[in-house]
Amino acid sequence: MIPRMLTIEELILIGVLSLPFLIWGFRHGLDAVIIAVIGVLFGMAFSDRLADATTSAINLFWRFGKAVLAVGFGPDVVSKFREEAGLIETPEHVRLAGTVLFALITFVAFKIAVKRAGGRKSFLEGAFGALGGAATGYLILAFLIPRHVELPLQIEVIETTQLPAVTVDANVIVLIVIVIIVFGVQTARPKKKPEEKK
Repeated sequence: MIPRMLTIEELILIGVLSLPFLIWGFRHGLDAVIIAVIGVLFGMAFSDRLADATTSAINLFWRFGKAVLAVGFGPDVVSKFREEAGLIETPEHVRLAGTVLFALITFVAFKIAVKRAGGRKSFLEGAFGALGGAATGYLILAFLIPRHVELPLQIEVIETTQLPAVTVDANVIVLIVIVIIVFGVQTARPKKKPEEKK
């Protein structure tokens, strides 16, 4: 879920919050970022669906566990099980479960990225990794913030220092970043030397 238009204030906020991802991308390189962003996109696409699919099973184990803790394994456990409420009952609970699953998927993706990529191999690869890391951070924040935080559409400032109304198409930003990263993949890798003919 990527917002179509961003104000200059929103860009500044997301830019600041994306700094840790930028640093991570510079440290671990472009290969790690590519692996991580695949996991992030997978989490964005499927975390809510997984939450919906597992709600019944989670509620079943939750209610049974509470019933056993309350009365133990006995003749009253079934009636107590029916009385207990599930852990995930409202749309807000389902959304929170989706966020938890997204966080787990993202965490696993970043761990795999660090293990498989093996760190940056050059400063140039680190620079493109930083750019990709910032883009990855943007995707994560753009997915999480609207789910749980209601940001004001406009930030009012003193009239004498008011910023001009500037909006940016986020889709264009993402497209430019993807193009630059693809270019970086081609240029950051060392060229193979031609094999000498014997």
